[in-house]
Amino acid sequence: MAMLDHWPTGEPLVRIDGPALSAVVAPERGGKIISIVDARGFEWMAAPDREVGAPARPGDDFLAAEMAGWDECAPTIVACTVDGVALADHGELWTKPFAVDGASVSVDDETLGYRFTRTIEPTAEGLVLHYAITAGARDVPFLWAGHPQFRAPEGTRILLPTSVKTVVDVMDPALPVLSWSEHLGSIDTIETEGYRKVYVHPDETASSATLLHPDGNALHVSWSPECRYLGLWYDKFAFRAEPIIAIEPATAYFDSLSTAIENGRVATVTAGTTLEWSVTLTSLA
Repeated sequence: MAMLDHWPTGEPLVRIDGPALSAVVAPERGGKIISIVDARGFEWMAAPDREVGAPARPGDDFLAAEMAGWDECAPTIVACTVDGVALADHGELWTKPFAVDGASVSVDDETLGYRFTRTIEPTAEGLVLHYAITAGARDVPFLWAGHPQFRAPEGTRILLPTSVKTVVDVMDPALPVLSWSEHLGSIDTIETEGYRKVYVHPDETASSATLLHPDGNALHVSWSPECRYLGLWYDKFAFRAEPIIAIEPATAYFDSLSTAIENGRVATVTAGTTLEWSVTLTSLA
């Protein structure tokens, strides 16, 4: 594992090499994974579509940042207030510099009082992302969601297990329940300059999803049971110059921590204890 300068800003980056997939991490940018490449050099992560500036810091606008790679969203996605504490859009982690220890990055977050750690482990088939959150002096209601902006050219689609029957359109205030279909899985069914966000129905369970490109490249994403929920985000030139799909396993339903608490659908980490979970990436090419 070596440090290298990968982006033009020059901050140190960490490379984790594996036989099937390799990753590059930007610790100063919330531990963002800026690259996931397979053994043939195929890049899965969307690259910045604008000039890369200084790393974001608390109070910055998520849409004004580089909009690329894999961000860690916690302890919320949508800005909200919990117990009198204002939580920022896309959470607090993406604006924090992370400490580095080998293949691990970590940070202490003062908003709700916890320590967040992620370790990337190469395997013969891909990568395993090991996560942990340790609560401080009080219980922490914790919404975590991965936000990997995967490249999604025309013809890209998501495959879900056959056990998934319905999804909820969380962009519609009425929260309609829709039958899951190949139509909903395809980037091609998003209007130009449009977007879509659905969750697998919270009474159903999805433990994996596969991103399939039209050229046959496929990335299988699976996760441990602690990630009880799954969100799917599609962006077709709405916020980026390149279409993307994000497969977002999560510890809460849905994007607002305050809403998740009200609905009783959120992981809670008891004071002084640790919650661990993992996400596995497998190259199917």
